[in-house]
Amino acid sequence: MTIYAKMRISNPAPYFDTPDQVLCDDKLSSFDKEKVLRSMALDADQMVEATAEGMAVGKLAYNAKDLQSALIQLEKVKALEAADASALKTARFQRVIVVTTVDQDLNREIADVAYGMAEDVGGKVYLLNVVPSDFDGTGLAAAGPMVTAIPNVTSDTTQIIDDRRLQLSALNLECGSSVETEIEVRCGQIEQVIVDYAAECNADVIIVGSPNRSWLEALLDPSVARKVTKSAPCPVLVVPEPA
Repeated sequence: MTIYAKMRISNPAPYFDTPDQVLCDDKLSSFDKEKVLRSMALDADQMVEATAEGMAVGKLAYNAKDLQSALIQLEKVKALEAADASALKTARFQRVIVVTTVDQDLNREIADVAYGMAEDVGGKVYLLNVVPSDFDGTGLAAAGPMVTAIPNVTSDTTQIIDDRRLQLSALNLECGSSVETEIEVRCGQIEQVIVDYAAECNADVIIVGSPNRSWLEALLDPSVARKVTKSAPCPVLVVPEPA
């Protein structure tokens, strides 16, 4: 509970002249408003008792009828909020995995889609990047769209993983979303890592980008999206690369 709310709950008189003012205070949650109204009702009861005993009291700015009406209205608001919260819990696509690549333009495109979906249902986004564990023996490797060229002699992937984490953190900041985000960089066989991670996260959807390729390139090297779709534990959303 905030200090703002505590002060108004403990002594509402200096802050509110009527119950309606409590209901209109955007800085108070529904539960805080209820406590303020009940505190006002207690003050009103005490003033009535003091008056009955012949004690001098100040002017009462609100009455029991107004308080009762405000509490009834607040209960309706709380019921609507509870219904909305329940709907969010059962909404689909709350856990969204974003499979990132070295193409930052494509990453932004799929991240925007993911954050938009998660924001609508109060979900969570998982930014995933996979560092392949196997490279061909040409000295440099470019194992598909998930990878940059990496020297074949490099056995320690620690620096690569750290660099990827920094890139994902920058992507998260660039998107500017308040959605809860988890960043994960793993080594291994690309499609298998994606599928395993989706199962661990109990993902509702996996979002992958689809780079623009010729029909021959697609024929010789099937896309990550197509491979993941075959064994993924959840739906796979493919976002095309911007033209």
